[in-house]
Amino acid sequence: MSRLSFGLSCLLAMLGSASSIAANEEPPAQLSLDELRTFTDVFQLLRSYYVDELTDRELMDAAIDGMLGHLDPHSEFLRPQAFQEQDDSAHGRFAGIGVELEVRNARIYIDKVSEPGPAFAAGVLAGDQLLAIDGQPVRGRPIPDSMEALHGVVGSKLNLRLRSGDDEPRVLKLTRAVLPVPSVHGELLEQDLAYVQLTHFHTGSAAELESTLRKLTGEAPQNELHGIVLDLRENGGGVVGAAMDIADGFLDEGLVVSARGRDPRLPIDYQAHAGQWAAGVPLVVLINGHSASASEILAGALQDQHRATLVGTTTFGKGTLQSVLKLRNGNALKLTTARYYTPSGRLIDKVGLEPDVRVGPETLSGDVEDGWQDDEALLKAVELLRKAG
Repeated sequence: MSRLSFGLSCLLAMLGSASSIAANEEPPAQLSLDELRTFTDVFQLLRSYYVDELTDRELMDAAIDGMLGHLDPHSEFLRPQAFQEQDDSAHGRFAGIGVELEVRNARIYIDKVSEPGPAFAAGVLAGDQLLAIDGQPVRGRPIPDSMEALHGVVGSKLNLRLRSGDDEPRVLKLTRAVLPVPSVHGELLEQDLAYVQLTHFHTGSAAELESTLRKLTGEAPQNELHGIVLDLRENGGGVVGAAMDIADGFLDEGLVVSARGRDPRLPIDYQAHAGQWAAGVPLVVLINGHSASASEILAGALQDQHRATLVGTTTFGKGTLQSVLKLRNGNALKLTTARYYTPSGRLIDKVGLEPDVRVGPETLSGDVEDGWQDDEALLKAVELLRKAG
């Protein structure tokens, strides 16, 4: 008898023992023996007659994936590598070589090289054209595939063929490493207005943002900011706890978010603590249709508590909590366990947040560093901050 068949037999036996529950007790909702036998029948028929031979593991994995796929788009079964990638993302790290890429005329160029990092150590230069990865030419290969090929397991090696300008191509050997992924970019607009872009949320994002605000305050005239723009456009979320911490940083008191679900530890109402960053400094938050999850929790808290004005377009509407539950053999289950509500009780999921001031288009229309005056939403934010100041 296979381990799977033995496990199913145990499951049937447990179901049979449930019939001994006293008549005056309300039994939990359960499948009947016939319904469970239907599953084992389907399993055996697939194993015996499907056109391609399938292993027990493949069938069980398909059953798990199908079961979770029926629930919602965010619940999934994580194999060990996916679980590790999830954990790396949550902690703001990934395995790579430390470069940012730029695509021009269907060619891939190195835009930035992180220092320190494997690419910097090997002599990769900003402006280099990427010609081949591990001997496979970039030309003729889908660009996303070439970009993905740069990532991999920590400690694994790869060869890059590069060309600087009109020089002869050169081949460099690199070893992938765990790299930090900053989530915050900040600069001053018009000397006393801070622009802070938050690209994603990881466990260190709140500390990054606080440090950035402190740095920009020190660069402003008289060490004083007269307004802050927090850009959450294109931010699809990440670690929800980081969003709560950032909301707490901008609030002195009051409810940040509520989580409701069937977990015995719920409901949870997260309250802000005394003390805030940039107290009294006007705040505008930029949002669009790709601002989701943790971004919506942060924006909703600041809007409901009247700490910020939201400018942009309606957010995505992803307001559910996914808990990562560790299983045996290095596997994990990412499962939707709660829905989030803003301080005023608004449901975020499948609804989204409406801006206080609607300004399109959906995406960033300009490069902040090179000419933020082309960014319509950012211009409106600056206008509102000037009026508030």
